[in-house]
Amino acid sequence: MLNTYSSTWDYRDFLHSNKVFLDRSQLKRLDSNPYRSARHKLCKLDPALVFDILAPLYSHTGRPAIDPFILIRSFILMQHLHYVSIKRWCEDLRNDTLLQYLIGSFDPPSSSSHYDFIIRLTDRDPHLTDLFEKDHYKKADKKKLKKGEKLVNFSSEDTFSLCEKYKNGAESDRQRMMFTLQSLFNALVVIPSFDKGLIDSNNLTLSGDGSSLHIHASVFGHKVEVPDIEGDKIYRFSAPEADIGWDSDLTSYYLGYTFYNIAYHSPVYNCDLPVFISIEKASRHDALSCISTAAQFLDLNPDIRPKHFCHDSAADSTAIYQYFHSNSIIPVIDRNPRRKTDKQYDEKEHLNEDGVPVCAAGHPMIYHGYDPNRCRKKYRCPLAMGKIESCPFQDSCSTSSYGRTVYVVDGDDARNAGPLPFKSDKWKQIYKNRTSTERINNRVLNNYNLQHMHVRNEAKFAFFAIMAGINIHLDAWSDID
Repeated sequence: MLNTYSSTWDYRDFLHSNKVFLDRSQLKRLDSNPYRSARHKLCKLDPALVFDILAPLYSHTGRPAIDPFILIRSFILMQHLHYVSIKRWCEDLRNDTLLQYLIGSFDPPSSSSHYDFIIRLTDRDPHLTDLFEKDHYKKADKKKLKKGEKLVNFSSEDTFSLCEKYKNGAESDRQRMMFTLQSLFNALVVIPSFDKGLIDSNNLTLSGDGSSLHIHASVFGHKVEVPDIEGDKIYRFSAPEADIGWDSDLTSYYLGYTFYNIAYHSPVYNCDLPVFISIEKASRHDALSCISTAAQFLDLNPDIRPKHFCHDSAADSTAIYQYFHSNSIIPVIDRNPRRKTDKQYDEKEHLNEDGVPVCAAGHPMIYHGYDPNRCRKKYRCPLAMGKIESCPFQDSCSTSSYGRTVYVVDGDDARNAGPLPFKSDKWKQIYKNRTSTERINNRVLNNYNLQHMHVRNEAKFAFFAIMAGINIHLDAWSDID
């Protein structure tokens, strides 16, 4: 049972009172990086913020449990020092007094205690896996795609049904394995980052993106002899939750998961912060993850309302535009090239592929404001706006010096709805924020070694992804001090 836990002040008192037990060489290491920055980061954690999340996970009876905040500090320090193996980390932790000093205990928890803590938070026991037939992993489509292309394995009906599911919130997802981890991440670092001013809630632009997360496991599994079962051979897989997806960067199929994050870029402090992290199926398209993760983020933060949400062309779907509009969020999404031949553009010959009216001379007309009462955009003549020098239809097009004016009503075309015209200067400026989520992908997968971790199952990947996100926030807190 959880009867004691260390507060921020307890941890700081421990560091102050036990520094005398470090010898000269350890003190020298403590004053050098990466240990100095680690101490600075760990002192900023406030365990009281997540006590209400952790307490229900423990029994009211039984022997006293290990202080969960010692374990949290241990995992954060493990990733800060770029360890990829829990076993190797616990061996060094047991033999290095400086590491014990930094986590706040000279009686460090064992490797089994570290594993048990992951199971407690995720409610997933990796040892209780089922046996499967040889072809457990669904065979991937052998169609070879080009670099940067996404594997489209869903229909527009899938996106519409998913948006319908989340129309009234994401309460149904609160039983997911990720929910406790996301709640802990949200309470421990995301909300404090809002409070510190690192994230501007009044002008909140968020971006979402996924990245391939390869695992080091075989697709063939290990044959298991089961006397009671006849016929097909039975196999055990080290990562039964994984599946096969397409890596558009390496142009190859892979076994693993998708690391998906929603990120914010702070122009004031010039830093990138993840505000939501999830582990999805490798075969799941980013368009579907875009909807579910946005809904889960809004469910966790009902008082936070983003102004813009950026995504690449993978999310170019009418259902996604409609979902964000219904939540009063302006979607800033690139157009998918495959949609250039869609009937919606053929039927509207006066609009180009970007939804902008084209004048009789073939020039795109100039955006001149949005009327929220009538839900329509106003476009003016490029000659009258001084964007072109001459026009052969100058005398016949319009007799007014104001020039010809065209209004585009939002109507049923959700891609053109709202006050932000596609590829306008403001659109391009906001869309630049999308690179923040790509930088977060790089930091989590490479800087904090998520793709090199010696783990297989989804629960452990989800746990270490959250720990990497906590580290990124703590890095930002340290930089502003």
